[in-house]
Amino acid sequence: MDWNLLGVALLLTLSGLYFLESERNRAPLQELPVRVLTPARTALERAWMTEPVQVFMRQLLSARHRRSNLWLMDKGRF
Repeated sequence: MDWNLLGVALLLTLSGLYFLESERNRAPLQELPVRVLTPARTALERAWMTEPVQVFMRQLLSARHRRSNLWLMDKGRF
């Protein structure tokens, strides 16, 4: 293993963490009112809170099925 490469990777990681910490300390503290933080009302909102990746993939697949049949990926012709 190249020690120079490891040193550069470590330096970049530490400088990135330092930058994130300094930005977090400089950011203003936000106090959100309680009415903004309402619980999920619909089944879709509850699903989004618990499984966002699965909900996104389902929405992506439903949009693909609604698309025109002229799209080449649907016919297997790439």
